[in-house]
Amino acid sequence: MTDLKVDLKGAVNAVTTFLENNKRVILIKGYDNEAKLKAVLMALNQQFSKGIIRTSSMQDIADNINLALGKKHLPSNVKSTELYKLGNMKINFNSYTTHTRNNPAGNDNTFTIFYPIQTALDNPKRYANFLKDLGEVRSKKVILITTNEWSIKNWDIENYTDEVFFYDVQNDNPELLRNLRRNGAI
Repeated sequence: MTDLKVDLKGAVNAVTTFLENNKRVILIKGYDNEAKLKAVLMALNQQFSKGIIRTSSMQDIADNINLALGKKHLPSNVKSTELYKLGNMKINFNSYTTHTRNNPAGNDNTFTIFYPIQTALDNPKRYANFLKDLGEVRSKKVILITTNEWSIKNWDIENYTDEVFFYDVQNDNPELLRNLRRNGAI
């Protein structure tokens, strides 16, 4: 991990610390969506062999992961009925916003990622369904990852987590921060 950028290394270390402690649910916030996903997957790859990724967009999740990792690891279309190899892990994908035939709850040997969670945060009905789904997860570790959090005005998702980590990219991606400030997003 010595060749990682400064902020990425810090984020991987923070997620690894969470994976090794007794806390169960973490919220990962920050402005660089690909970097957050990459840090989480890198840390999980060292600790788990099986996991679940719950997404709001089955059609975009493979592209999001491939972009975050900088390499095509997954086919363009992933299905909820199949397992996919990602690094050392076998991953099941499914949607938390639509009915999915296969909706595993996980167990003490798995993790569950919810990514991205934005579509659930800005709509009361979707948010209630999201919290119900979150309550049914049985995985050892649950990771919620935001995108575009500057667009969500009313937050209380943090009340349902044990830990919050803000992935700061001021060293690794200062241009992104400058653009967000210039556009008034932050």
